[in-house]
Amino acid sequence: MKTAKALLGIALMVSALTGCATVNVWGTRFVTGQVTDASGQPVAGSPVVVVGRSLELSILRMQYEERGRQDVKALTNAEGRYRIEFMPAKIGNDFTLFFYADTGFDWVKYRRSEPLDIGDRLKGDRPVEVDHVLQFQSTWPEVERQIAYYGAETERGRILRKHGLPDKRESPPGAGAGDEVWWYSAEGVSYKFSGGTLMQTNTFPPVKQGTAPQ
Repeated sequence: MKTAKALLGIALMVSALTGCATVNVWGTRFVTGQVTDASGQPVAGSPVVVVGRSLELSILRMQYEERGRQDVKALTNAEGRYRIEFMPAKIGNDFTLFFYADTGFDWVKYRRSEPLDIGDRLKGDRPVEVDHVLQFQSTWPEVERQIAYYGAETERGRILRKHGLPDKRESPPGAGAGDEVWWYSAEGVSYKFSGGTLMQTNTFPPVKQGTAPQ
């Protein structure tokens, strides 16, 4: 009797875990919406990604294990709108919506936001509509100010727009006015300037703690 109850309890637990964590949707689904920034302006050309993970329940561990993942990506248009069409079951059974990607996302200007679980929303037949607001990086006003100071088309201006503020600025011994080195240690690159001219670009293994290598 106790064995039967234990087996029933395990079966119910497995059923509950299976039902809560994963979804199997074979029909075509649409995820749409608009991406704006904190000032209300549409953000064009920004990536939006649906990541599908294939999860499998391990009975021994009583937890899900990832067996693979695929993604479907779109870029926002001039009005900040996006549209992703896909068949969920072809890319996984657990689905998360990201408003950033490793490439194409303007991390100098915007903060990466928390991903959104959309598995339950995909169960319905209607398009899943998700609007999103990207928040500015706390350093963005200073980046903007310095770009305006140096000029957007100057070497310094372009570097600031690409990398943001440097981790460290230093003047080499005996340097003249305007001679300095900008360190971007976490990205593994430094830039040496003389006056308004970029004289040298050095690359090195990225330093996670953000300190310039000696």
